Amino acid sequence: MLNKSVLDVTVSCFKNYWEEKNPRNVNLLSWLTSKKYQDKVDAIRAIDDKTKRGEIKATLPAITPSGLFKTRETKVPLEEKLIKHSGLIQIDLDNLSEGDLDILKKELPKLKNIAYLGKSVSGRGLWGLIPIPPDPASHKAYFDKLFEVFGNQYGITLDNKPKNVASLRGYSYDPEAYFNHSATPFLNKSKPIHKPVKAVRSKGARSLGREDWLIKKLETLNYGERHGGRLNLARYAGGLVAGGLIDASIEDRLIQSYERQYGGIDNSQTQAKEIKAIRDGFSNGKLSPFYPEQEQESEKVINQPTEVLPIEKLKPEDYISHLYFENGMLMNGMNYPADWDLVGSYTDSKTKDFIRMAIRNPLLIELRKQFDLS
Repeated sequence: MLNKSVLDVTVSCFKNYWEEKNPRNVNLLSWLTSKKYQDKVDAIRAIDDKTKRGEIKATLPAITPSGLFKTRETKVPLEEKLIKHSGLIQIDLDNLSEGDLDILKKELPKLKNIAYLGKSVSGRGLWGLIPIPPDPASHKAYFDKLFEVFGNQYGITLDNKPKNVASLRGYSYDPEAYFNHSATPFLNKSKPIHKPVKAVRSKGARSLGREDWLIKKLETLNYGERHGGRLNLARYAGGLVAGGLIDASIEDRLIQSYERQYGGIDNSQTQAKEIKAIRDGFSNGKLSPFYPEQEQESEKVINQPTEVLPIEKLKPEDYISHLYFENGMLMNGMNYPADWDLVGSYTDSKTKDFIRMAIRNPLLIELRKQFDLS
């Protein structure tokens, strides 16, 4: 008699990426082999624009591979929303080149712990499942150990979202996916080290890894700081890249992190604005490299309350003369949204009034240019 597959477990399924309530139960193995939304996945993979891909991806149903849940609501304590841990943890490898994807798809199944490995819904990444002891309290510790092992032994940086036991996995389809129904459970032989929160935070970028520190900062920005925070963090990342302290792939990681958090929330225009902010901030940051001896001081700056500042200070009339509209959005001369300059002390009150009027009445910009109005 054949042993039961480690993938033959029940998990929760939500109707789309942003749904948090009313899950239904699905068999994970059946889910992984289903062709129900194959046509939609093929259509997504044919789209080059990340924003459009994200919009369609978010409409697909999604599961919680690590457990059976009553709800995914963040305000509900884990012990009240988790019914049962599935004994599985996700690994997610984003932003792979075609060559790296092919190599990893052949090499990773050689690891005895891989139970499943297949293409992500975009077709540009891989995701997999690894069996672990079904203990919710140890879930994060197991992920941290996996993150360490993949990074140190294989040079692979895993996405950190699956650290959350309630993390989602949208429907995908891969006819050439790898299955190992008797995969060996991954055992974390090192005991988790419990440190005070302050001790962890005080070590900043160097203790957490510069790139992961940047991602964490991006994902924990307060509501009123998100626009400016993304721009400033991207500038900082660009400076670190220019100084040789981190890899240039951090630009795409920052964008992907934003898309995972807000791809199903922000509309397409807002997403385009936020992604542009990250790209522009990164480009500007590369013009001012940070070197190791400067890094500690730069961390103090990035940890201060966010205030969006232009790259160079202009007189109000010069600032206004550089305003322009792009895709229906008012942009300033530094190529980021002019409404960001409504926050902070740089822009004078008259200029702020003009920005507000121009946003409501785009014709003002054209009239000013045609008649040379000051």
